[in-house]
Amino acid sequence: MSTLKTNNIEPVSGNGITINSSLTVTGGITASLTTPDVLTFDPITTPSVVGGGIFYSSSGNFYVESSSTWTPVLTAIVRQPNSSSYDAIVQATYPNAVDSYHFGEIAKSFISGTFGYVSDNIVLANSICSDDVDGPVFINEINIGQFPSSLNQFLGPFMAGGLAGYPHTGRLAVAAWASHVTTETSGALFLINMPHIGITQQTDLVAANDNVGRMHRRGKASATGDQTCGAAFFAYTQSATNFLGLSVPPTASEYVDNYQWYTLVNILYPFSASFTGSYSQNMVKATEYIRSASDAWIVGPNGVSNPLSFVPANVDIFYCNGTFINADDGYNSYVTVNSFQKFLSGSGWTDYTAAFTGSLLA
Repeated sequence: MSTLKTNNIEPVSGNGITINSSLTVTGGITASLTTPDVLTFDPITTPSVVGGGIFYSSSGNFYVESSSTWTPVLTAIVRQPNSSSYDAIVQATYPNAVDSYHFGEIAKSFISGTFGYVSDNIVLANSICSDDVDGPVFINEINIGQFPSSLNQFLGPFMAGGLAGYPHTGRLAVAAWASHVTTETSGALFLINMPHIGITQQTDLVAANDNVGRMHRRGKASATGDQTCGAAFFAYTQSATNFLGLSVPPTASEYVDNYQWYTLVNILYPFSASFTGSYSQNMVKATEYIRSASDAWIVGPNGVSNPLSFVPANVDIFYCNGTFINADDGYNSYVTVNSFQKFLSGSGWTDYTAAFTGSLLA
């Protein structure tokens, strides 16, 4: 979702508003809005004060009092879907990739419809890369984060990841996050674990098959030379070439104050001989190896089910694993899902991947 601020608007009938002056927006949303143009918003009858004369409604739109009437001062403009040509570029590498906003909407409806939990009674843990482009999409700022606003209705998120999205925070983080479950309202937990990779639509890079592992970041002239995920790039490069001249296999003591880099190199080292392709091919491989290792830790004996994770009894833990795909700045990100499971202490893991992806891809 992208947003624009303006005071020059007025309510109209129903749940629409009329823009009284031209607004221009850029990126993967409507190119321009001209007078008159009607957008939708969430009408409220009795808003609640947040502070400073600003009022908040359930959709995240804000209102102020003007001439004894409630007037919205922030228009929430839903991003238009990326072009079909951008979709095709992404799906050439990840055939089941979907718009990340759609992923968030399906996650909420699937958990609610199948298990009865509403999103604001679920504490989300997000194990995704620390990269700034993986920050949230804010409804009132056009920032650079691409983590979809459709997931903002979940509580949190608890920051459970680190470089390349691997769950570097370990069992202590699982224990801390699990302890935050909403016990008074019989809530649940939801863990999303995804490394990320950029895919640009820059024409020359697409033509050269050099566009995967790259994105056009804000403030940069182009996507040329970008490395997304940079941590995955440096980890696979070290594992394949040992450009640092360190011990082989990697030894933790030689990565002083660089534990996360060591972890990623250690994951990729057994596959070092496979990094013989192009940059884009190697980035896809590295991302997949890290995704698989992350998933194996979470669902394995050292992860969520380990007694030292201190997961409370009788609490449903939903878990989704996949890959988060960054698009060029201003465009919607994508998600491809590998698995969707539920863990219950004492009962173990139950696989719901087929049902979830069936809804996601319908």
